[in-house]
Amino acid sequence: MKNNNDQYFEILLEPYELQEIFLDFISCNIQPCIEEVQTPYHLDGYHCDLSSFDFMRFFPQEEQKYSQFIIRTLKDPNLILDELVEYAGLLSSRLDMKVDFGFGYRVCQNKDWIEAYKQSVLPVCVGGFYIRPSWHPKSQNMDLKDLMIDPALAFGSGHHATTSMCLELLEEMDLEKKRLLDVGCGSGILSIAATMLGANVEICDTDSLAIEESLKNFKLNHQPSPISWVGSIALAQNTYDVIVANILASILGMLKGDFDRKLRENGTLILSGILEEYKEEILRRFADYEVVKILAKGEWIALKLVKLK
Repeated sequence: MKNNNDQYFEILLEPYELQEIFLDFISCNIQPCIEEVQTPYHLDGYHCDLSSFDFMRFFPQEEQKYSQFIIRTLKDPNLILDELVEYAGLLSSRLDMKVDFGFGYRVCQNKDWIEAYKQSVLPVCVGGFYIRPSWHPKSQNMDLKDLMIDPALAFGSGHHATTSMCLELLEEMDLEKKRLLDVGCGSGILSIAATMLGANVEICDTDSLAIEESLKNFKLNHQPSPISWVGSIALAQNTYDVIVANILASILGMLKGDFDRKLRENGTLILSGILEEYKEEILRRFADYEVVKILAKGEWIALKLVKLK
């Protein structure tokens, strides 16, 4: 499909599994301008080239129940679809599970779409934090802590339920001089918030781009750069009073042993990124921890646990 200077493409994406992994892949390899749809789009108005893919394969659900995202791009959507199909096939093979997604696109009249994207990312209040991209002004409410996150190449701007629940759990704690590790730091939003609350923070992520973006956001917020590394918690050199991990439920379960080794006795473990259907499985996996609090937003669950021994 050819594009001209008067048009751009708006792609609707609906990951059915491994949402954050899909988003990381897209932002790193396809297009950094991606936003979550707050009001679900309907299929009406989307134009799909049925000769290039089976449209019904990608929207098998009778009603929308997964998070949807919009990608605005000048790239040919058919080429993007090919990349996503190949990536989904790779994930399916490696994880021995079916990985699929919904996809549709429409042609829009061109405008300053980068600017339109920026204006679509609105500030959000989570507890005592006013989270905003750097191009929006500070809140007039002086009681709110100003936290700037530019949502670009790393996932996490405070809008998603998994992130906001972690922020709520962190804010209610006394973090002054506590040693905290953010596992899978993404944009750095949780570790920056913890730093503002007085914690001594370290961050890690298996994606080097996430570390780069986190450090940029620490600087953007005039916070000291934390100890950081590319990799997971197994590479940590310290033990911690608090560990926060906002990642997939399957990975949380795999990291249980590392959490046990790196979290101090009576330390707090905050887990998020857990779909409701995996809640009981995670609670069983962490049965030797005390459950202090369970938060739920939509289909997502966050847990606040304490290590007993």
